[in-house]
Amino acid sequence: MRPRILIFSLAAMLAACAQTTTRSVATPAAEEPAQPAWRSIAKPEDATMLDGLDEIWSTGLAFATEHSPAKVKAEGAMIEPGAALDHPALPPGSYRCRVIRIGRYADKSGFKSFPPFFCHVKSAGPDQLTFLKQTGTDLPSGWLYPDGDKRYVFLGAQQDEPGDNSLAYGRDRSRDIAGFVERVGPFEWRLVVPHRDPDGLDIYALTPVPPNQQPD
Repeated sequence: MRPRILIFSLAAMLAACAQTTTRSVATPAAEEPAQPAWRSIAKPEDATMLDGLDEIWSTGLAFATEHSPAKVKAEGAMIEPGAALDHPALPPGSYRCRVIRIGRYADKSGFKSFPPFFCHVKSAGPDQLTFLKQTGTDLPSGWLYPDGDKRYVFLGAQQDEPGDNSLAYGRDRSRDIAGFVERVGPFEWRLVVPHRDPDGLDIYALTPVPPNQQPD
């Protein structure tokens, strides 16, 4: 009798197992990384232009190198597309800002360097920086937004008067400016602004000004 009882018990257990519903464990969906804040502010045309900056830069630099190789070589990492380093945030304070224009937009030489002027960076809170060109004829002013480990995005506008910052990005499309800020060496940064033509770009070479040489 005992073997029959064991067989019956085993059969009952197998039947019970067969009726058990297998439950699948739900896998939570992976969260998409948050978009940088600047993408919700930038106009679509500017975002597209910044996303395609590598091509604009390469084309402009190739033209400048063909027609002004010695001048291009003298600038070194300041105008090299792949020279960006970590820690791109500009420390608040005054800077000398020298504009280097490359590409067909510059002139037939593909390269033009302007005298240095003064710019100023101000902190408005954690990861909140403003940039203002204080002297010269081109007077960009705007905000700097973090964008990864190697750059900030600049969104601003050309102002009417030195020291003015009343015209905000997005109010007058003809005067809007978009670009990248990158660190390229010890105490060396650059603001790279592509032209909308797009036949070139302006590179603002930025170096801190000693306190005793800062403008009033």
